[in-house]
Amino acid sequence: MMFQAINRKGTYTTKYDDAKKKFGRDDLLPLWVADMDLASPLCVQETIQKRAAHPVYGYTVYPNAYYEAIQNWMKKRFDWAVDAESIVPCYGVVPSLNFAINAYSKEGDGILIQTPLYPPFAASIKEKKRKLLDNTLLYKNGRYQIDFDDFESKAKESTLFLLCSPHNPTGRAWTKEELEKIIDICIKHEVLIISDEIHADVVYAQIHHSIGSFEKIKQRCVILSSTL
Repeated sequence: MMFQAINRKGTYTTKYDDAKKKFGRDDLLPLWVADMDLASPLCVQETIQKRAAHPVYGYTVYPNAYYEAIQNWMKKRFDWAVDAESIVPCYGVVPSLNFAINAYSKEGDGILIQTPLYPPFAASIKEKKRKLLDNTLLYKNGRYQIDFDDFESKAKESTLFLLCSPHNPTGRAWTKEELEKIIDICIKHEVLIISDEIHADVVYAQIHHSIGSFEKIKQRCVILSSTL
């Protein structure tokens, strides 16, 4: 299959048209934002065009097929059986992150993260007036690792743990053993896990293990997922 890059300059795209405002120059290679310059698949274009051809853009229900598609994909791709009742449509991962912080913590509560990390995690914690606790990842032998002693120490002060799995920006796909250890510590200290798993579908050489697939934590976690 051949892909053709598309020139997006002048189309009000943040990636290019906002570069001058953000960095003071517009001759940079914009690797700072997760945004493709390749066309969406033809089937996606045709489906959107077909819907757009209907002239009324009113409120829309989520059909059973929507939930079935998610359930089938999670089972096929990650061997994770998800109840339709557990699937809650939302408007994006960052809004969902903020909703979860509001719903499951209060001002002053400790929220644990692992830096380096996608900036909206820390920004959301500070905006909601929670206490940011950083379990900084350790870089050893060309690989980012978790400092579990520090993790448990800070879990004792935490209400929530905002997990990024696979991790952005380090690219780590956490092993089953690492996730088991995270889960055991969070259960021990009654910490709710909010897991951002939007990059799960780009894990190939390893296996992505969703936090939701671990039986012992399934009632104490929120999984944030999205199409890529």
